[in-house]
Amino acid sequence: MAFNVSGLSAYVDQTGQTDLITRAVLQPKTVSNMTVKAGLTAGTTNLNILGSTTAIIDATCGFGTGQVSTNATVFTELPLVVKAKMLKETLCPDTLYDVWLSSQLTPTANHDTVPFEAAIADLKIKEINKYVEETIWAGDSATLDGLVSQLDVANGAIDGSSVATAWASTDAVENMWTLIDLIPNALKQEDDLVAYVSYATYSKLVQGLMATGNSILLQYPNITNVTGEAESSFIFPGSNVKVFAAPGLVDETDQSTVFVGPMKYMFFGTGLLDDKDTFKMFYDESNDQVNFMAKFKLGTAVVANQFVSTYTSRPS
Repeated sequence: MAFNVSGLSAYVDQTGQTDLITRAVLQPKTVSNMTVKAGLTAGTTNLNILGSTTAIIDATCGFGTGQVSTNATVFTELPLVVKAKMLKETLCPDTLYDVWLSSQLTPTANHDTVPFEAAIADLKIKEINKYVEETIWAGDSATLDGLVSQLDVANGAIDGSSVATAWASTDAVENMWTLIDLIPNALKQEDDLVAYVSYATYSKLVQGLMATGNSILLQYPNITNVTGEAESSFIFPGSNVKVFAAPGLVDETDQSTVFVGPMKYMFFGTGLLDDKDTFKMFYDESNDQVNFMAKFKLGTAVVANQFVSTYTSRPS
């Protein structure tokens, strides 16, 4: 039987189930670099995307055909598929009698809690964090497509595959400039441009910048510490693009998989506003065991044509 010291009615009462599931699902670093759509049910939700076709001409009186025929306010829909996921485990506290953990049990023969409940809760939160990070980018190999496949050039992303070959410190800076130069002028004015890269590519890019001189040193006020919980990111010198090392993004074989575009067009869907997303640790009196249950919803969607992508297809 799986071991989980999480008989935590009292612990959950102290911290709140909503807080725990929020920490588990919304704290992954990639999520903080996406637009979060909460309160979604499992299934497909169509997101309304507002766009415009604009032709500004010399001023004149009237609303004749020549003035308005090419102007339009355009609504499009982006399907966001959300799936419900769960993690369930059970533990009989009595199985601890024969190991050193028995010293941490209460003297009573009836054990409705087990030791180290807070540490176990934090561990499960980290495990769900890791799952969310990886699923955002790679999907779940079943019902959810990840952002990597959604940002395939074949799905409408701007083609940056000319610099898809694995980046080295000697060409990483030039390659990033190539991708930034591919951003349409209309998008370059956005204030939320992000270059999503792997940790490996992030490292090569930083090495390349440092080798060019002091350019990256001037960016230190904008660079967060790589250690601990801090996000690995910086503003690429000479641009308004934030370079972000996404923990769940893994480079394709012999490639550097990089996506550059506005954060506002990359969506993370979840529930969290109802009681269907839960993080519970409780004693089951009928079975005399401790139960742990985490149920949550997640899904991703992206307006691919707003992003420059090095990804064309998964190598066969």
